Amino acid sequence: MSRKSRNILLIIVAAAALAVGAAQLVFLVRHPYFRKCAAENGISLREARRAWGRPDQDAEQILGLIYEAGRENWTAVAELAARKDLRSDVCTYYYNLANARLGQLPDRLMDYYQPFERGLFLPVGPQSTPFKIACAGDVWFELGYMPLAERDAMLGLLFSPAHTGPRYLRRLAETNLISGDYEAAAKYLRILLNDPHGRKWAEERFPDRWSPAYKMRIAEKRNLLPQFDVVHGMDQTPIILRILLGANYTNKMALDYLLCYDLLTKDLDAFVGDFDPSLTRSQLYEEAMLIFLAAKGGMSAENFAHYHISQQTFDRFNRFVTIYKRDNGSGRNLGDEFGKTYWYYFYYAVLNEKN
Repeated sequence: MSRKSRNILLIIVAAAALAVGAAQLVFLVRHPYFRKCAAENGISLREARRAWGRPDQDAEQILGLIYEAGRENWTAVAELAARKDLRSDVCTYYYNLANARLGQLPDRLMDYYQPFERGLFLPVGPQSTPFKIACAGDVWFELGYMPLAERDAMLGLLFSPAHTGPRYLRRLAETNLISGDYEAAAKYLRILLNDPHGRKWAEERFPDRWSPAYKMRIAEKRNLLPQFDVVHGMDQTPIILRILLGANYTNKMALDYLLCYDLLTKDLDAFVGDFDPSLTRSQLYEEAMLIFLAAKGGMSAENFAHYHISQQTFDRFNRFVTIYKRDNGSGRNLGDEFGKTYWYYFYYAVLNEKN
């Protein structure tokens, strides 16, 4: 091969290498959460693509929700979810969780796609995808129910592409720290010490190294723990939430999750039984109570005062009912004005089993 040919070949090889590098850089810029979640699962980008497929902007948004939730950056989670309503169980799940941590779950519930109770609790069972199972424990951890938080972290670790990853190990360590099983927690902390993405976190979590802020965090989480163990089935979410409230009636997140669960499953009898207007209030709850009171003949000034139902909400309800009756319940003229009310959800939301 002549010198000229060799030079041309070198130029072609160098150009190809630059093109590959540029493509990789563009990929990392466009999909930073894909890269971060790969690291959280202890896998390379190539392994991540093989496990999750090549990402698009929707997948990037969902991975961003998972990543930011793992760091409890709830404002970032809420902003990411609001960027685009993907009509996805996982997206709604993190949207609701972020709003609950920001103290605004009932106020924002009807602003977003709600796939019934799946938007509050991702199901864990034979039909569940490993991806959803890996996310399902986040809500239980925030609510203060460590057995299910630990279970789902274990399953997430088992189903993760490399059967490892600091995301799951951090959760397993912390659930045991909160529960007081320091020996089990130390096992996971020692594993994390050998992971560059978990070392610093682990170094600060051994009990003799806790900062004042972390001691306060552990105390706050322990204050949410149930005072006794109970045997329950996989589908008894309301019972678990009531147990949490029995342990600490000031657990507002558990209360709002229970009430929103009742409402999303359209169980108004359960909602009224669980609702204590002295503990929480929201326009969502006013709207639900009006449906119940109208059906039970309880539209009285005393009930309105007891349940904090405002005149404005009552007037809107009357307008909704007037249009509903005029159109024989078709709903064709209700969506624009009332599409984000509980009334519209109650009468027109239909469960989509595929999503």
